[in-house]
Amino acid sequence: MVGLLRLLLGLALVGMIAALVIYFGFSGAGPVPPPNRDLTELDVTEKQELAALGEYVAKAGDCAACHESEDGLALAGGTPMETPMGTIYGTNITPHETFGIASYTPDDLYRVMVYGVAPGGRRLYPAMPYTSYHAISRADVDALYFYLMAQKPVAKPNRDNDLMFPFNLRPLMAFWNVIFRPDPPEQPGLGLAGGDALSVEARGDYLVNTLGHCGECHTPRNIAYAKTDAHLAGNVIEDALAPDITPEGLSERGWTRNDLAQFLSTGLSPQGVMTFRMFPVLSHSTKYLPERDITAVADYLTAGMSKAKPPENNLQAIEQYPLGHQLYVGLCAGCHGSEGQGQPAGSVPMIGNTTLMLDQSINLHRVVNEGIPARQLSGYLRMQEMPAFEHRLSSDELEALSDYLRTRWGGFSE
Repeated sequence: MVGLLRLLLGLALVGMIAALVIYFGFSGAGPVPPPNRDLTELDVTEKQELAALGEYVAKAGDCAACHESEDGLALAGGTPMETPMGTIYGTNITPHETFGIASYTPDDLYRVMVYGVAPGGRRLYPAMPYTSYHAISRADVDALYFYLMAQKPVAKPNRDNDLMFPFNLRPLMAFWNVIFRPDPPEQPGLGLAGGDALSVEARGDYLVNTLGHCGECHTPRNIAYAKTDAHLAGNVIEDALAPDITPEGLSERGWTRNDLAQFLSTGLSPQGVMTFRMFPVLSHSTKYLPERDITAVADYLTAGMSKAKPPENNLQAIEQYPLGHQLYVGLCAGCHGSEGQGQPAGSVPMIGNTTLMLDQSINLHRVVNEGIPARQLSGYLRMQEMPAFEHRLSSDELEALSDYLRTRWGGFSE
């Protein structure tokens, strides 16, 4: 009886939303601007040049982080993305006739990127970050198109999403788009295809907010899982806190412009090493950005930043949390140092560590419980494995260690 009631309520909700969509007359994708030049008249050299630019657009846009398959076949799909409504899987975007996007036109790719609408009117879920990509330039989309079509087709079927009812009904995304999808700018410009025509400030804005789609993880979401106006102010996603990366948030945790640039290009800085979803961002995207783009991103994110807060070393924590101190000395100090100084290429310092300064301890608990695999960062830079302590620490011991670490080096107090 309860199940039937839930079904009827769900159908009523679907009917109401469908009626609203019909009332508003929303048709899906909006207008598509013409390409900057006739794409049908390109010679081989011009296509290769566009594909080369498209490769960089793909890296700056971090396409592989969601579209890489489990077996490492780049862009063949299968990466899971966890949401409160269920799991969404990245799709195959190789030019395969059956499972990929071989039938796409450049206009089709523009509609997907900007409006979240695939050929045939199939509406995508905003796990595909079209709410950020909406400002991508037509020239960059065309370059990306030629790059994707130059890739090796991979015969890998797409995996069905695992979403609860009624979120598994794609047509309902039409109503979500009516409310939450931003319109593309009237004049989006040339993007990366414009080369030096973009100022450093505009380039940083474009890389952070459009191609890099940083706000998709770092901006809080509302009850409808749409981004709020608290841009880049931090958000819990996939059981981890994507921290506040506004200038105020960064300076409060001791970041400087140079630290941020180092972190983006190498995955390592005095504040820690890339973990969780940020590590694929390094692997597939930021380590490939040239210095001028790393600089543009770091300048944009730290613009107007106040002086960075100096790191703390509160020795009173030893007396406040004797069990936490004992656990640190026994389990952590061998790698991280008795004074939290860390060691090069081996362990990050506790002094100034961002994870200890976050308002929530969710990331710290996960790192301690799950450990961190050995990391191949950029170039020859590596970090050794951090072991997992989930089966060695009770919940009370984990809290004691966490309180000690956050009080001694994270700036927290009772």
